[in-house]
Amino acid sequence: MKKMSRNQRLKEWANENKTLLCFIVASLCLFVSIVALASNQWSAYITDKITNVSEINDVKVEELNYRLPRSVVPQNYDLTLIPDMENKTFNGSLLITISIVESTKTITLHSKKLRIRKMILRNSHNKKIQIPSISATIYKREFLIIELDNVLKLGEYELFLTFSGKLDLGNVGFYTSTPNNGSVVRKSRLLLSSGQNIMEKMRINVKLSERLSPLIRPLNYKLDLRPNISNGTFQGSVKIEVNVKQEKNHISLHSNFLNIADIKVFKDASEVVVSKYLEVKQLEQLFIYFETALSSGNYNIHIDYTGDLTRNIVGFYASRLFDGRTMVASKFQPTYARQAYPCFDEPDFKATYDIKLWKPPSYIALSNMNEIDRSRDDESNMDIVTFATSVPMSTYLACFVICDFDSKAIEIDSGNYGPKFTLRSFAQRHELHKIDFAQDIGKRATEFYIKYYEVPFPLPKLDMIAIPDYVSGATEHWGLITYRETSFLIDDEHSSAANKISVANTIAHELAHMWFGNLVTMKWWDEVWLNEGFASYMQVKALDNIEPSWKMLDHFLVKTLHPVLVSDAKLSSHPIVQNVATPDQITAIFDSISYNKGASILRMLEGFTGAENFRRGVSDYLKKYEYGNTVTQDLLSCLEPYFKADYPDLNISHIMDTWTRQMGYPVLTVKPGDEPNSYFVLQSRFLYDSDAVYANDSKYNYRWFVPITYKTASGPHERLLWLSDTDENIKIKLKNGENWLKINNNQVGYYRVNYTLPMWQTIIEQLKSKSSQLTPADRSQLLDDIFALAEARLVPYSLALSLTSYLLVENDLIPWETAASIYSKLRVNLLNSLAYDNLQKYFQRLIRPIYVKQNWEAQNLPIMESLLRTKILGFAVQCQLPDAEEKVKNLFLNWLKKKDTSEEVKIDQDLRDIVYFHGMQSGTLSDWDRLFQIYLKEDDVQEKLKLRKALAAPRDTTILRKYLLLAWDETNIRSQDYLNVLMQISFNPSGTALIWDDVRARWPQLVDKFTLNSRYLGNMIPSITSTFNSDLKYKEMEAFFAQYPDAGAGESARQRALENVRNNIRWNTYNLPGVSSWLQANHRA
Repeated sequence: MKKMSRNQRLKEWANENKTLLCFIVASLCLFVSIVALASNQWSAYITDKITNVSEINDVKVEELNYRLPRSVVPQNYDLTLIPDMENKTFNGSLLITISIVESTKTITLHSKKLRIRKMILRNSHNKKIQIPSISATIYKREFLIIELDNVLKLGEYELFLTFSGKLDLGNVGFYTSTPNNGSVVRKSRLLLSSGQNIMEKMRINVKLSERLSPLIRPLNYKLDLRPNISNGTFQGSVKIEVNVKQEKNHISLHSNFLNIADIKVFKDASEVVVSKYLEVKQLEQLFIYFETALSSGNYNIHIDYTGDLTRNIVGFYASRLFDGRTMVASKFQPTYARQAYPCFDEPDFKATYDIKLWKPPSYIALSNMNEIDRSRDDESNMDIVTFATSVPMSTYLACFVICDFDSKAIEIDSGNYGPKFTLRSFAQRHELHKIDFAQDIGKRATEFYIKYYEVPFPLPKLDMIAIPDYVSGATEHWGLITYRETSFLIDDEHSSAANKISVANTIAHELAHMWFGNLVTMKWWDEVWLNEGFASYMQVKALDNIEPSWKMLDHFLVKTLHPVLVSDAKLSSHPIVQNVATPDQITAIFDSISYNKGASILRMLEGFTGAENFRRGVSDYLKKYEYGNTVTQDLLSCLEPYFKADYPDLNISHIMDTWTRQMGYPVLTVKPGDEPNSYFVLQSRFLYDSDAVYANDSKYNYRWFVPITYKTASGPHERLLWLSDTDENIKIKLKNGENWLKINNNQVGYYRVNYTLPMWQTIIEQLKSKSSQLTPADRSQLLDDIFALAEARLVPYSLALSLTSYLLVENDLIPWETAASIYSKLRVNLLNSLAYDNLQKYFQRLIRPIYVKQNWEAQNLPIMESLLRTKILGFAVQCQLPDAEEKVKNLFLNWLKKKDTSEEVKIDQDLRDIVYFHGMQSGTLSDWDRLFQIYLKEDDVQEKLKLRKALAAPRDTTILRKYLLLAWDETNIRSQDYLNVLMQISFNPSGTALIWDDVRARWPQLVDKFTLNSRYLGNMIPSITSTFNSDLKYKEMEAFFAQYPDAGAGESARQRALENVRNNIRWNTYNLPGVSSWLQANHRA
């Protein structure tokens, strides 16, 4: 090889590292573009204080002085930049060391086209100085003026700012550039006029991730928490033993909304001198700096701090009980542990815990482990409860609860896989009789998991508790699972079959996490599907095992698979394995892709590996990686030996990568083959917008490695076929007499299937003849597929609607669930059209044969029969079947009139949702007031859920406006339920505009109440705009998003919302005429 000169080597390196060079340029230059203080040349300064922005902008240009005052001199800049390449934005934080050389109450900086989010000023003693407000931003001079209440004395100070900006504001400042290969490069452009070289004063770090250093790892937390329930605060002390792997001059860990009182660091018994500490709000991190660099070895960090129990219902917080009492609970997933104690708040930093909780003597204290000691502090009259040292676990799994609840206990039998242990269930004392159902499901599901995994439960006890204020349905804190009350409490007087199924699913899901997520945890949140996808599928397997009559694997189609096939067929979707960095991105990834798609591809994976091979591989995975952290490849490596036994020439990792590392899924198209009774199967990406243009940015070119199963008149074929991501097609050859073909048995595969028109006609005839070969799951799939294909304009809507005619002979719940979803979509699309009445009449005709078999009287039916009855009666009322409408109205008014009297009418629990909601639709203001009072007095959470939904049903907008006003008061509606109330009102056609206008008008208050980090707030937007179908509404949405550009955890939700509306507009353009014509011709019997 020819030896290159130094200059040649540098040139080659530069060509290979253009992106890195651009970031270096940005690092060296950006401070002038972002924010700057004066260098060395000053002139006179206008001393008149200006506090009115309009007044400032009216000043004549020639009268302005563009130089900064001489009172403040910069000494050092510590700049962090976090560019977002995809969204063309950036976040930044800046720590400026400044010297005050003349007493002043004003700090003036340069700032242009930046959104300043946070400012903190500290003196040399690290004491925070209050910044009351920003007086003005003087746009013509590009000044940022900070007015202080008190004069700053001479000396050194630190000013910390966080900010955000756009990368697409031109070819100056911090901006994007797109080279010929289509990738995005950042760079900065700078023009300096100052005579002094102040670059040497800057230390800039361009940072692309918010991750902590892997060179410092926690080993143990000794945590002491002392909540003051009466004043809503808490005191905390944490001692963290850490291992430092190589020399470091600082330690960074997470802390958010905590007031740090003192920090000390020790190596063995010797104290290490802390030179300063800095809280960087934007990163939610605490930086501890040392006078002398730390050498490798173990250290102990001691931090004393205080916090607020009333700020929100995440972290460590207070919850209001029904009688005005208060309890304290915690919710740490995904990034809220840092709001309860300073910690290394990333899932890969597992450590053991020694926890002490202070509590009033009449309360109990619960944590992950069992109580081992209790003592009394005489001065405070508080009990100090000490818990056993925990197993190694991630920060988000720690849990603390202090309450005066009661409990019931039951023994878990681990069989041959471990010792027996106790399962305890806690609830408020007046609710204790409602925990039996949950405890029974909990016992049987836990015993199933132990046997299935062949891995014992590793803790000495397991608790479950129902908490009144809980932001999510439940959280899998290890050894202490916390639930929202509606996800846990069941009583036969109020709870329907649907309530029981919902609670059972939640309990089985959280218990599955004791192994998947807790014992073995993903390395980083981009692999969260390993937690949530597994738990979502294992809950179904557990319930199918312990309650086979519930047919949970069939329910999986309509509750899990079908909904995600909708969201994943849009450009706003994302891959299962998705890069995330910030807390907002992390919480947003807890979505239907991680849960539903994750579960669906695991079901498909089990389908082609075999149930027993899948179980063995999963068991091996849990045993190999217990107490550790993994990535997807670790799971696949454990399944590979079992997969290779059947498919030695295939690579399981490559197969699954096509499903986990690119978004979307294929539609298989079946065409006649090149010989009789043969067919070719091809694949292409399925999108609802078949005209969508998108970048082919997938390594797999949006092609998948597809396992194909099929059945014919002879039954299911055992041989599995593979259509690889590189195959053009595969061929299926049927036997003589097999006159029809249906692909994807029981819809185990994560894809859709389209056939030729004659093949579809043959399938429709098989449906009408009630072919025994087409299972309820097959029939549900055919309904779901054909209407999705029609919406994407791959088949005519007339064909899809023709298929529904077979429903006249359908008697199974699952196809009717699918039919009801199809009807609901059509109903929304046709609501304001002339075709609406014809839609109602057509579905009345379809449902009448099965409707007449149902009974409105109280029944004691098995769960599946109860669910079918409820679905059919509710469907009949929705499509305005006259008999059903009359029954509902009479039942509701009779119940409302006699409620709380000696003649009170009891409505069957399974029918209350239907009767309350549809009865209230035509109710008066007086009826609504009566129902609202019933709601306020009701103490059963399942009954309140039904009543709260019914309160949003009236067609009178005046009533809905009253509900909206009353709901803001937390004495009426708990904050955890408020967003759901908004969505329920918006689903009412009479309330959609009301909620849209209200949300836009009160967005700042909503953000203040729930924060932009709430994915529930973000996800509300696509819900309340789901029925929009006009250009006017689309423009209103764009204007709203432009007015409030910071979406937090709701950024992807906004993109979904816009795409949904575009699809609705497209549906009206292309599909409305054909659907209307078909219904006009076919709505009569």
